[in-house]
Amino acid sequence: MKRLSLLALAATLSACAPIPVKPGHALALPDQFAAQPAAGQGTPLMAQAFTPHEPLQALVDEVLANNRDLRAAAARWQQSRALADAAGAARLPSADLNASASRTRAPDGSGGFSTSNAYGLNTIARWELDLWGRAASSARAAAAQAEAAQSDKDAAQLSLAAEALRLQFELIGLGQRLQLAQDTLTVQRQVLDLVKARTAAGRGTALDEARAVVLVSNTEASVPAIRQQACTTRLRLDVLRGQAPSPQADCTTSLPQAPQLPEPRMMDLGQLPSPAALLQARPDVRAATARAQAAAAQAQVADALRWPSIGLSGQIGWSASRAGDLLKSASAVGNLGAVLNWTWLDFGARKAEASAAQAGYGAALAEAEQAQLLALEDAQASLFTLREVELQAAAQANAAQAATRARQLAAARYDAGVTDFFSLLDAERERLVAQDRLIQLQVGRATALLAVHKAFAAGLTTNPSADQGSPSQ
Repeated sequence: MKRLSLLALAATLSACAPIPVKPGHALALPDQFAAQPAAGQGTPLMAQAFTPHEPLQALVDEVLANNRDLRAAAARWQQSRALADAAGAARLPSADLNASASRTRAPDGSGGFSTSNAYGLNTIARWELDLWGRAASSARAAAAQAEAAQSDKDAAQLSLAAEALRLQFELIGLGQRLQLAQDTLTVQRQVLDLVKARTAAGRGTALDEARAVVLVSNTEASVPAIRQQACTTRLRLDVLRGQAPSPQADCTTSLPQAPQLPEPRMMDLGQLPSPAALLQARPDVRAATARAQAAAAQAQVADALRWPSIGLSGQIGWSASRAGDLLKSASAVGNLGAVLNWTWLDFGARKAEASAAQAGYGAALAEAEQAQLLALEDAQASLFTLREVELQAAAQANAAQAATRARQLAAARYDAGVTDFFSLLDAERERLVAQDRLIQLQVGRATALLAVHKAFAAGLTTNPSADQGSPSQ
């Protein structure tokens, strides 16, 4: 009857145990994302967007090899794997080996002293019967935590690769903007010299000269601002690469000019995974899911601690007064025993701990579901952004071309005396603004393509396992 009661209790506990969360839990997913470009717009796949550019890939490899945050994530993963191994070993029997030697001198009862020697050698084995699955649940929790740490490392690797490429794109764009400002400044200074000469010859006005000075000064003021952005961007990139900040006084002396920024329209984005496949590929979603599974196992551990535990122990050894007699059969000793432990009165402490663990599982489950929602939002937003930025860049390219043509026409009309200097200055100002805006949108377009890759966890590294021998994503 007691045996039946124990079996019934075990079945009840098993039925009440938390169920580990799975990817896609409680979410109705669409078949595909909105604003997804149709297939066939280009031959390369997403994974080929950046890897053909050797300078970009070399940068990513350097960041993944030297970044300190990634090293810390890899160390935490190794730590969690070791703890998972230890938790798994706790389910198995353990054995201790003890050896002793002593010499005792004591009164013999007749006024003298006697001396005796004692030698011992024994081994003690212990094993706790896992009646309620506590040890098994502890092992599952530790394994899930190790899986979460690995996914955290993969997520850090993906984020670092994306951030390094984004900063490099910014540097390329800043280099182009700086070159545009310097080239424009050269032309504007030539125009200013021309206006001064005309004013001195009586063919111009002081107002024209003042307006030309304003244009030159405004362009000169933009150069330090671009240099400042370039310096802070390069400092950030140095830290990502695991290097001390560059000691160069002018960090714009070697801004990258190549490779050209990737063109989103050349990518076959119709090859994107479905929302369900995305949730399985995203490392942050995998990490949150693994933590929910660990919390479920920890709730099972807390519930199992409410019930009795039975441990078995056994000892075999030898004890003798002389070392030479230790291993003889006459000196052999041994015992076998079982111990039942049960905290039957704790005024609800264990039950409260089990309830707290169950609530922790509920929180982890909600966080896993939120991670899924955020991943879907990230992916969908990246597609919307890429589509709109691509339209902006195309329109701005037309605007920049038209502004350049307008400036040429205004210069010709001014030289011919058909129009005043204000029209030329206005056209020059519009040309500079349009060209500078085009460069920024080209950087934004490449960054938007990069964001799609990051959101879909695809194609940013050629060798995800390069870091500390970690497994690939």
